[in-house]
Amino acid sequence: MSCHKLTVPPPKIVDREFVKPLLCGPGPSDVWPSVAQALTKPILSPICDELFKASDDIRAGLQYVFQTRSNLVLALSGSGHTGMETIISNLVGPGETLLIASRGIWDQRAFIMANRYGIKTETVTIPMDMTFTPAQLEPALKKYRPTALFITHGDSSTGTVQNLEGLGDLCHKYGTLLLVDTVVSLVAVPFFMDEWGVDAVYTSTQKAFSGPAGISPVAFSARAEQKIKTRKHDPPFYFDIKLLAQQWNCYGNTRAYHHTISPPLFWALRCCLQEISKETLPATWARHAASTAYFHKRLRENTFGFLIPKPEDRLATVTTVVLPKGYDYLEFVKYMRAKHNILIFAGLGPTAGKALRVGIMGVNSTIKVVDAVVDAMVDTLVALKKSSL
Repeated sequence: MSCHKLTVPPPKIVDREFVKPLLCGPGPSDVWPSVAQALTKPILSPICDELFKASDDIRAGLQYVFQTRSNLVLALSGSGHTGMETIISNLVGPGETLLIASRGIWDQRAFIMANRYGIKTETVTIPMDMTFTPAQLEPALKKYRPTALFITHGDSSTGTVQNLEGLGDLCHKYGTLLLVDTVVSLVAVPFFMDEWGVDAVYTSTQKAFSGPAGISPVAFSARAEQKIKTRKHDPPFYFDIKLLAQQWNCYGNTRAYHHTISPPLFWALRCCLQEISKETLPATWARHAASTAYFHKRLRENTFGFLIPKPEDRLATVTTVVLPKGYDYLEFVKYMRAKHNILIFAGLGPTAGKALRVGIMGVNSTIKVVDAVVDAMVDTLVALKKSSL
């Protein structure tokens, strides 16, 4: 028994009850019922056979969703930002150059992270409602010959999806690695890591996977592996892919301990991959495309506009919706939650004050959910017009 006197009393932590909203923002998404059940599976040691076998299942599932035959595929303990920091810090060292294709807030985050590591950063910027063409990127690749190019596939701040076909070949022409963020796009829209020449990619589970946040899959190409083997710098211990590859037994001969992975998140990711594999990628791509097409049709029928002018540039998971003149985006979001218990979000970063961000993805990518969301949005338009607006 300690003889020291406590100076801080125990807090009164009371249960807080609320009715769970329908999650139709840019993330997180609602989880599969099976995933909610998986979160209750037993807590196990990170160095026991049960988790080792589950990690093999996860790696096989990740090879499928990334469409890669790479061995260097695993999941990180952390949110999507963990994936961003891991691929940058492992592949680009201090004094080397990272070229950033910037159109939204996640590209800005990559810029901030790279600068903290002493990486030289160069940017190519376009308006937030557009996506890049190879012709816009090639002059900078030719001029800077960067170690890597960072680009976001699906951008949840702008509601755009970037065409990546041919970009890997273009980068490799200049000795550049291609790094891609697929947090809000993977499994909802087609992605082919090997075919498109992507060298490092990360995603996270709280979007189209319909899992909880906190665990982030990554994959590296053979080119990226070679860079990791020959690099002259050490990334942070927690993000070091050389060490993490041993924990995940990426090459079939190691079961080393690196850190204690969260078993509930481990089981949840495994279950997400089970659900995706049962549905199959072509089927989930088709489901997201159909639900979003129906969502956009209903928006057009009810006086809502689109921030992104070209339909082919619009992301299937997150739509940036423009309200009629005179409406306040934050008030609109608040009313939707208060009256209909549906959670959507206002713009973020470059879209703040300019759009709503509505997510139709994962388990919520259904006609039933679309109708519920649009009906609530129409009611909110009418209700706010009758008020002080």
